[in-house]
Amino acid sequence: MRWRMITVVLAALHVAACMHRGSSEQAQPALISVITRADIERIHARSALDAVQRLRSDVLTARAPSSVLLNKHVHPVVFLNDQYLGAVDELQHYPADSIEEIRILSGPDAVTKFGSQYGGGVIQIIARIS
Repeated sequence: MRWRMITVVLAALHVAACMHRGSSEQAQPALISVITRADIERIHARSALDAVQRLRSDVLTARAPSSVLLNKHVHPVVFLNDQYLGAVDELQHYPADSIEEIRILSGPDAVTKFGSQYGGGVIQIIARIS
């Protein structure tokens, strides 16, 4: 009886801790990387592609699909704010002067935010407001 009570109390504490931790994790994705305006200016980037190549070239490589049943991109795709822009080559058409920041979302975070077809990750350009 005593062990059962201890088990119930520990389970309740675990659930409470997970709920508290879960609320803060939803606000900030776990595997997000940000290239800031200051980073872009520091390297004198000309385009979004230039910034990503010089600061986070590792995200431009393909990722293996996590399931053969899902239609997922294996390469990261590009979003402008929250709008799908296209494949990675679209980065070359977006001038660095127009960028506030570039958010790089891992496959799991991209799936959570944008949908299951983006398992290869997302490079999200946040446009500067003039």
